[in-house]
Amino acid sequence: MPFRTAIKWLHRVVTLVLFVLIVGFWWLNHQPNVRVNDELKRAYQLSDHQWLYMTVSRDGGATVPTVYRYYLADHLSGSDEEVVRQLSMGRPVIEGRGSVSEARVDQNGDIDITYSGDVLSLNGSFTNVRLKIKQ
Repeated sequence: MPFRTAIKWLHRVVTLVLFVLIVGFWWLNHQPNVRVNDELKRAYQLSDHQWLYMTVSRDGGATVPTVYRYYLADHLSGSDEEVVRQLSMGRPVIEGRGSVSEARVDQNGDIDITYSGDVLSLNGSFTNVRLKIKQ
């Protein structure tokens, strides 16, 4: 009888420890979508079907630099918050602390973007985008 009681308690303790480990691992690795709190600054129409959207992070403060995100997408309708929500589901073309000085569509349909400033991340999945980065 004491052996069965010890096994039951050991089983309970092991189950509890595993549960705490799983919840702790999930909690430490869970990263909320930080782009949802962005604010839409500008929307530029590049062609009939291509727009360049600029958002700015509202998560910064006095000691955190401002981060700008530039997205390429079709025309998005709705309020600024709805547009930002739709954009936050995708990945920005450029994320950084600089600005786009020129964006245009050439005769081949490729998009040329001239950017100046610090680049935090680039999205290389756009095959028709050529970036010119100035420091």
